[in-house]
Amino acid sequence: MSNTLNGINLSALAELSNDFLGQTFAPLTAVSRDFTGDPSGSGESVVTRVASALTAQDLSGGYAASDISSSAITVNLSSLKGFSMGFSDYEVSRAAGDVQWLTSVFLQPAMETVLDSIFTSIVSLVINSNYSNSTTVTASAFDSDDIATISGSLSTRKAPRTQRSVILNPSYYSSIMKDSIVGQANTYGGTEAIREYSGDRVHGMDLFEYTGAINGASSTTTSENLQGFALHPSAVAIAARFPAAPADSNVQIENLRDEFSGVPLQLRSWYDATLGKHMVSVACLYGASVGNSACLERIKSS
Repeated sequence: MSNTLNGINLSALAELSNDFLGQTFAPLTAVSRDFTGDPSGSGESVVTRVASALTAQDLSGGYAASDISSSAITVNLSSLKGFSMGFSDYEVSRAAGDVQWLTSVFLQPAMETVLDSIFTSIVSLVINSNYSNSTTVTASAFDSDDIATISGSLSTRKAPRTQRSVILNPSYYSSIMKDSIVGQANTYGGTEAIREYSGDRVHGMDLFEYTGAINGASSTTTSENLQGFALHPSAVAIAARFPAAPADSNVQIENLRDEFSGVPLQLRSWYDATLGKHMVSVACLYGASVGNSACLERIKSS
């Protein structure tokens, strides 16, 4: 006799999570992303390319082709991370038999753990040996002038002017929100900083507050006093796929792709008769690699 899922509707849960994903996974738009392709197994790799900076040529004498070059970046899909939760028959009974409601309460925090895992992998790459350019400034002194200086440095290193972003920990982000240039609606052009504690762009850069580990992403980011970083997407490459589906007809699967960032998440639901638990999991298969190192600047406190 097959197991029953007792009313868990993964499609409905996925739909309820769309707004949450659009906000929580927003910082992933700051890097180069390859989230397309078929479900994969851990250990596979994806190859992408980053174009080198070009120099204008004199075309008055003809349109002779110039040499161009790009760098191949291999991203190993080496991390299969997620979160699995189980609700006992007793717990479901105490929730008036509504396992759907129980799942909805805990699903978003479970998704956030996946985001933290993905982004920690990215931040762990942001160390001196990979990206040597840095700006040193304390949180209390950090303001929009520092972002302008960093933007100029990126331009000097030929980083494209479009799609630049700054990802900051809460204390540094707070300093920017308190900056008079950002906070005054008449100079900023919008009221987001005052009304929503949200500044979209400063000096040509998208602003993102990240509440997960930046300084604590690794022992090296801690020792190097990393507090944030500014980048063009070509600086970091990330690839992700849906995990391969299990060959078990009793497992309900819903592949969910965040419409904002495109990150693929797989939801699974099944009943474990041995444990007497209604199981739900969320998972993502991914990897991250260093791209064009000139297109990222670390922000350090000392």
